[in-house]
Amino acid sequence: MAREVCANYNLSLEMPTFEVASSINETINTSVSNTQACPKYLTRVVKGIDNTVATPQWMAKKLTRSGQALHSPVVDITNFVLLELGQPMHAFDLSKISGDISVRMANDGEKIELLNEQTLALKTDTLVIADDDNALAIAGVMGGMGSSTQTNTTDILLESAFFEPVSIAGKARNYGLHTESSLRFERGVDFNMTHTAMQRATQLVIEICGGQAGDISECIDESTLPALNPITITKAKIQKILGFELESDWIEEKFTSLDFEISAKDNESWTIVPPSFRFDIRIPADLIEELARLYGYDKLPVQKLSLDANINVISESVIDKYDIAQGLVNRGYQEVITYSFVSEQYQDLIDPSAKKITLSNPISADMSTMRSSLWAGLLQTVESNQRRGHTNARFFEIGLCFDGIKAEEQSQKIAGVITGNRFDDQWSNETQALDFYDIKSDVESLLSLTTNTFTFKAAEHPALQKGQTAQILLNDNAVGWVGTLAPHAQKQLSLSKCYLFELDLTSMQQGSVSKYQAFSAYQKAERDIALVIDENIPANDLINSIQSLNQTYLIDVNLFDVYAGENIESGQKSVALNLSYQSVEETLSDDQVNAQVSEVLALMQTKFSATQR
Repeated sequence: MAREVCANYNLSLEMPTFEVASSINETINTSVSNTQACPKYLTRVVKGIDNTVATPQWMAKKLTRSGQALHSPVVDITNFVLLELGQPMHAFDLSKISGDISVRMANDGEKIELLNEQTLALKTDTLVIADDDNALAIAGVMGGMGSSTQTNTTDILLESAFFEPVSIAGKARNYGLHTESSLRFERGVDFNMTHTAMQRATQLVIEICGGQAGDISECIDESTLPALNPITITKAKIQKILGFELESDWIEEKFTSLDFEISAKDNESWTIVPPSFRFDIRIPADLIEELARLYGYDKLPVQKLSLDANINVISESVIDKYDIAQGLVNRGYQEVITYSFVSEQYQDLIDPSAKKITLSNPISADMSTMRSSLWAGLLQTVESNQRRGHTNARFFEIGLCFDGIKAEEQSQKIAGVITGNRFDDQWSNETQALDFYDIKSDVESLLSLTTNTFTFKAAEHPALQKGQTAQILLNDNAVGWVGTLAPHAQKQLSLSKCYLFELDLTSMQQGSVSKYQAFSAYQKAERDIALVIDENIPANDLINSIQSLNQTYLIDVNLFDVYAGENIESGQKSVALNLSYQSVEETLSDDQVNAQVSEVLALMQTKFSATQR
């Protein structure tokens, strides 16, 4: 904040010095085995402190107003230095340290009890601070309970370090932790501030708690410290991005006031070295952004943008996503938006054969895998609602699913889930549970929005119940599923009976332009036929075959009865179909209708060995 004020008011920042000379000859041997992860590690022994004194009122106010809880004077001092200088610090109880200090990678399964009383089994990619016997802290994240300072602590070891951001990034989240230190180290701290912070913390400890300090022990590997790479910017680049020209003297003045070093310059360009505390400055645009910020965004000249009026042509054959969503809303569904990340448990349950795409740095363990189906998020939504007593639900979602590691291997899908009763409880309605045919009718209603011809085929899906599962086909290509959630999945997720569907959205959106067809003013003729066929032949196959005849007068085919039992041979079933015929030009005669019915019966006998009942 002080740097920003100085830059805005053309002042020079004078950093205070906190030199505290050593008064005792006490140090602790320190080693760093992974200098790439920890290029700089400082320690200092302070002995003879009184940790029972009260934290000064001025410090307590600043900490509480910054959202920090008060603990003991030593802990409060390290928290205060973090807020004041931006350098995370830690204090160990010296009497609880066995032997030397080493900064190393954790052993697989190594245990540590943290300050929050949580015991963790560490992974080998975790950097730790350890003594000769145990891990004392997770580097840059949280200290351990075993070496923590207490009110009876008299000797402490102060730590001030620079941990490479990549080595700390995500470690706190991986262990379900969230600390101010880990946030700072992940984003990068000033590696030139470690010594100043150590002196400041020592000064405050002696001033508040008393005691005597030893020398500062340093482990520094200059070769692994972040390089301060120079960045070249030109007047032309600044003018191109900002839209106007800035004075050269003003540019140099502002960079200097922000502690940027101008290592080289000429009439048209500058080579700038960012300070060690600015990890966010990497490219010329970052430098130009600093200039714009200090100049004032409100003072930048405004120019009206010209825009070509490019009108998007929308084909009549394309069904808008909104219309598809509205079709489900009209049938009582509610749209939800869920995370694209799911737990491995859900992914394995819903789509075990899919190529699993796991995140190296997930938000949480329950969001570690990219979804290959929308069902996982929908079922989690149902689970959440049922836990809260909402047992009747109809949800749908439109979103991307991931089929591979490449960005283009994503497909947009629409999926839905229903559970509970057909209607909400009321005195005039009898309670009726939803079933497979409810969701199938919802899907059929949805598919009727397009001019494409979809078919349903009995199939098996690992997440759906056998015998109540259908694959949805378009031109013999699978584009979706509909069915009942499998009992094992239902039990594992602690859900009541659920019914699901999922469709490739593109297959629904692409169709053909609807053509006008006049209503007939003439009477419709209907014929009912009952056919005995093999029990394994789907009735839908019969209907599709009849429609494929493209008969002149046939307008509709409906299944109205299926029977198996008395007077029907074992292994067979009776299927009753209603055939509707109509002409737009005349009233059909019996001969015209019977001729087309005979054609249907002949096809049924030839293709399915059907006999008329």
